[in-house]
Amino acid sequence: MSLPSTRLGLKSVEPLIVDDNNQSLEVVTAILMGFGINKATKCNSAAEARDVLVNRVFDVVIVDCEMPDEDGFSLVRHIRSDPNGANFTVPILMMSAVTPQSKVEGGRDCGANFTIAKPVSPTTLLERMLWIAQSQRMFISDPGYVGPDRRFHTVPLQDGVSERRNADLALTAKPERALSQDEIDGLFA
Repeated sequence: MSLPSTRLGLKSVEPLIVDDNNQSLEVVTAILMGFGINKATKCNSAAEARDVLVNRVFDVVIVDCEMPDEDGFSLVRHIRSDPNGANFTVPILMMSAVTPQSKVEGGRDCGANFTIAKPVSPTTLLERMLWIAQSQRMFISDPGYVGPDRRFHTVPLQDGVSERRNADLALTAKPERALSQDEIDGLFA
C-alpha cells in the first residue's frame, strides 16, 4: 500500500483505543496525535469500552486482542452483535503482541477490519486507516459472520490462475509461529 501524495485531514477523526496496558495506550495515542488526531478516547478494559460505546459514535476502534477479564475478540463480537448499535459498522483494528495465524484469523472472523502487530508502527497504522477509509468493501451481516467483507476482490479468478493465498497459508503451517505484518495482511486479502 502506498500513501497518497495529497494532504490528509485527520483532525476530526475520533478513535476509541482499548488496551489494558497504559504504555501501549499512550504510544498509540501519541502516534494518532502525530497524524493530527486530538480527540482519542482511551479505555483500559473492554467493560469500560462497552460503556463508552453505548453513547458515543467513533470513526475507528483500535483494540488489543489480549486483555484480562474480557479480550478484544469478545469486545469486537459485542460491537458487531447489535445492528441498531451506534458503532455496529465502525472500522475496527485489532492489535496483538503475538500473531500466530489462529489469532489473526480470530480477529478477522470476529469482524475486525485488520490486525496490526505490536509494537505498532506509525506507518502500518496510517496505511491500515487509509485503506479502510478508501475501501469500498461491503459490510456483511449474516448469521455466520458480521463485519467487513473478508474478500478484497470479488471477481472470479481467470482461467489457469490459482488461489494466491495457498502459498501464504503454506508459509504459516505452524500455528504457533508469529506472522509478519505482510503475512497478517495476506490473511485479510
